[in-house]
Amino acid sequence: MSSEEKKFTKEEKSAIALKAASMDTDAKQQLAKEHGITVEKINEWMHESGIKNVTESDEGFSLEASDDFARNVEYGAAFDNLNYRRLTFWSIFGTAVILIMIMAIMVVHDFTVSGAEQARAAESTFYNIEQLQQMERTRLSTFGVVDPDEGIYRIPIDSAITIMAQEAE
Repeated sequence: MSSEEKKFTKEEKSAIALKAASMDTDAKQQLAKEHGITVEKINEWMHESGIKNVTESDEGFSLEASDDFARNVEYGAAFDNLNYRRLTFWSIFGTAVILIMIMAIMVVHDFTVSGAEQARAAESTFYNIEQLQQMERTRLSTFGVVDPDEGIYRIPIDSAITIMAQEAE
């Protein structure tokens, strides 16, 4: 055979396939050699043309079908045989898992938010009331400058009461 495959027309392919349909295996090999093709190619052409090999018999095959298969073929599709107990179990199980995950996310969120609020409160100036009261007591009992440009000064409250009492006499 040459490396270049010979081109056959559709009619030539059909004629070769028809001729090979009545031949046995040895004769097919001889026909393939004559035309410079393989036996597989001849079989492929027979299949394409719809020609059946008369030397091959279908007697060696048997097909047995169950009642379910026959009913499915008659119906045109396979029936759905659902296991409702298993379907219900997995539906409930899946729903429960999703609900547990949602609740866990909510708990983590609440924990994070409350932790952030506590951290913010700890840094707040209103958290340490005693410290604020001490600062106010110091401011009320010491001298200091409020606004030097305007000439406003701070004096202890006890001194202010004493001055006011002396002025009132």
